[in-house]
Amino acid sequence: MKNYIKIALTVIFITAVVCVLKFTPLSYYFFDPAGREMFVVKFEAFMDNAGPWAPVLFVLFYAATVICFLPASLATSIGGLVFGKWYGLLLNVTAAMIGGSISFLTARYLLRDTAAKLLEAGHFKKLDDRAGEHGFSVIVYLRLLFVPFTYLNYAAGISKIKFSDFAWGTLAGVVPGLLVVTFFASAIKELMLTYKSPLDLIQFNVIFPLALFIFSFFIPVIVKRFRKRFYVTKNIEKEVGNE
Repeated sequence: MKNYIKIALTVIFITAVVCVLKFTPLSYYFFDPAGREMFVVKFEAFMDNAGPWAPVLFVLFYAATVICFLPASLATSIGGLVFGKWYGLLLNVTAAMIGGSISFLTARYLLRDTAAKLLEAGHFKKLDDRAGEHGFSVIVYLRLLFVPFTYLNYAAGISKIKFSDFAWGTLAGVVPGLLVVTFFASAIKELMLTYKSPLDLIQFNVIFPLALFIFSFFIPVIVKRFRKRFYVTKNIEKEVGNE
């Protein structure tokens, strides 16, 4: 009986995601560059009108994008644009942890077979047994490599990694990336609102986020040099496409 329930829930889940992303106006807003720009503008206006409920709605929106295999960077950018640097970072981290945890638990207890097939279709296989032995270190390492956020959530869910290792590893590993994107998005917004001359580019609020953004491209290179300290095997890197 439990198998029939899982199958039914799987069908409902996949059908809902496909319908929302392919057969509604949301497909334009998420997959077309012009649509994404328009979405950010409309979303910011909506959040302004939402008042005190805006943070809650944003966290729910962010978590939903993570669960549905949508790019987390878009939602992270919106957090920086709408809520600013520090508050936006707090909300982005909170939402990423909620969405990541739901994805992990969904893959482990509800849609395990479906998640495995989705990962294989995206050239992302399940993690090997070594990942289960050193879950925290492996997750931190892969997060710092900027392995696709949602795919890693589901991959960890069907692996032997403990939820506590996944959660703490995710928290430690995603903060640098979220900080960079949030600060950069917030700086762009401030610059667009205050820019009057090229001299406005020479200020800490612009140079610092830009420096962080440039430095982020070197984080994976630096982290790879310490692969052994994270107990990461070549098989793990091969499975996630970062060999």
